[in-house]
Amino acid sequence: MNIRFVAALLVGLGAASIALAAAPSTPSEKSLDVRNPRLEVQWASDARPAPFTQVLLAPVELQFREVPSLAGPPGMPGTRSEFPVNERDREALARDANRILREELAKSTHFTLVDQAAAGVLVLQPALRDIVSKVPPEEPPGRSTVLLDSAGEATLVVTLVDGASGQVLGSASDRRDAEGSSGYDDFGAIRSNSVAVGQEVRRVLRRWGMSLERRVEQLYFAARPR
Repeated sequence: MNIRFVAALLVGLGAASIALAAAPSTPSEKSLDVRNPRLEVQWASDARPAPFTQVLLAPVELQFREVPSLAGPPGMPGTRSEFPVNERDREALARDANRILREELAKSTHFTLVDQAAAGVLVLQPALRDIVSKVPPEEPPGRSTVLLDSAGEATLVVTLVDGASGQVLGSASDRRDAEGSSGYDDFGAIRSNSVAVGQEVRRVLRRWGMSLERRVEQLYFAARPR
């Protein structure tokens, strides 16, 4: 075997390994366990939005953490702290997320919401990832009330896309815990029932929507021609 060829091959493989190791991770590869309440954007290279006056909000994608199915009768959660989410509650979360984010973005006086991507349109692709529920099955009638410190956690990931070219510009993510904010006996706990849990989840979605609207407005002004 040609010794020079082998040496050159090894050098080439080493250089390729270094190049791969140094390559920046894409937004989708970043950790989902990050607090970023202002939704600061991680840009893809030097990409920035072109001037826009319209925003297209794509449907919210949901991704749930895999947890074991329940064993035993309702009201017997044992020592576990994470629980599966049934199809009804998944559909309710999707409806609330899409409605609330759209409501908050529609409050802007600087851009309007549209249904088609085009030049002058900033596309927002939101997703709720690593959704985990901490809510056990509702207790049968007559059982004592269960109080929760948290209804669950999720990470909002918003990918920004140019409406004309389809180029991914960057993404912003923020993980939040749906913790009790007020209520039962002034301890800030959440009653483990569908009404109280739903209110807490919608409160978190509303805060995300408000943060997203502020961030998009800042991008609108930054992208305006000087």
